[in-house]
Amino acid sequence: MRCVVHSINREKTLELYTQYLHKHKLPVYKQFNWEVVEGRREGAFIWDMNGKRYFDCHTCGGTYNLGHRNPEVINAVKNALDHLDLGNHHLPSPVRALLAEQLVKSAGETPDGEKMGRVMWASGGGEAMDFAFKMARGYTRKNKILCLDGGYHGHTGLAMGAGDKKYTKAWNTNPPDFVKVPWQDLGEIEKYFDDDTAAVTLESIPATLGMTIIPRKVMQHIRKVTKENGILMILDEIQTGMGRSGKTWCFHHYGIMPDIFAIGKGFSGGVMPSAATIYRDEMEQVFAENPLIHFSSFGGNEISCAASSVALTKATDPECLAYTRKLAAFFREEFDKLRQETDKIAGLRQLGLFQAIEYKDVATCISAVERLNNNGVFCLFSNNDRISSQFMPPLTLTMDEARELMDLVRKSVNEAESFDLEGSDYFKTQTESRIKNVLHQLD
Repeated sequence: MRCVVHSINREKTLELYTQYLHKHKLPVYKQFNWEVVEGRREGAFIWDMNGKRYFDCHTCGGTYNLGHRNPEVINAVKNALDHLDLGNHHLPSPVRALLAEQLVKSAGETPDGEKMGRVMWASGGGEAMDFAFKMARGYTRKNKILCLDGGYHGHTGLAMGAGDKKYTKAWNTNPPDFVKVPWQDLGEIEKYFDDDTAAVTLESIPATLGMTIIPRKVMQHIRKVTKENGILMILDEIQTGMGRSGKTWCFHHYGIMPDIFAIGKGFSGGVMPSAATIYRDEMEQVFAENPLIHFSSFGGNEISCAASSVALTKATDPECLAYTRKLAAFFREEFDKLRQETDKIAGLRQLGLFQAIEYKDVATCISAVERLNNNGVFCLFSNNDRISSQFMPPLTLTMDEARELMDLVRKSVNEAESFDLEGSDYFKTQTESRIKNVLHQLD
């Protein structure tokens, strides 16, 4: 059978996309050279149907941590298809049981005995966060969720409510009891607590808000005061997890254990949709009266579990994590040099390979993103703080590829000028950085 990718040409694909999918996206994409029609993909690269090759530094928020079409993941899925199908989500299954155990153990244990205990499957990160919020409210019998102003947790119902206001305004939908805390108030978040506060939720590093790293002392303070006040801490590890930060879970850098955390994207191995919510054992009591009050039709399906098991094994492998840190050190050194060569960039926001290039201003950032895409580096600005562009190559990038990638970055930054923000209906909605005077470091 002929592959569907080769059944129509590039022009016909764009015609059908515009007619049946998204009419308004392509004109915006054109402004920053994001006019890629995906064809072949392999490892660190994707190819446009016109043959142009791109380094994938977007990776769909870390979905392709292991690169595109990772052979080990694909073989695991093929083997599963020889014996399994999606499975019945109501029934026990060896595949699901073993992966749940692997997940819980991957979180580790703190010196005072804190650890995770249970897993709820989901088919995507938004669904996983929705369940996290349901669990927090169901367990505490309280309603208020504190979340970061400008954050992002997905586009589904409750997850949308926890994110930036642009995600609720467009749909005239505003789930109640989500209270947005400004970045500068995170270090004294307790002033937002009251008797109806169920949880504080944060991305371990806010991705769409420019990958601005929350200092360790701030995150540890939040964990301390939430414990003292009987408030849950929910961490969104959907983009930061699965080894992306140089540790299996980003919260390991902070030396804390949340009450609930959600995962997705890289958990899929880049092949099969997969996500989950991991939570403390005592919260399972919410299901005692009615064990059938929540399930996911496709979450934890047995074909996805095969892919996720490989991905999680890689994310907990000390050698894989050490290599991620080696790549991170290379990029840190190269960007430090680049910052000395030009005033167009302010530096690299980085924890492991969770990275964003920070520019001197928003106009330079958008111009640089256009130049990067033009020169074969597929990337995107951070949509909630457009002074930075996300820079997330696969964790499997070779050192030779990393050097080639940096050559293209240097070329693109040197070519960047100042984008006309006011001349664009889309980009004039944010012409300055939303967060100022922040130390973008863990300590």
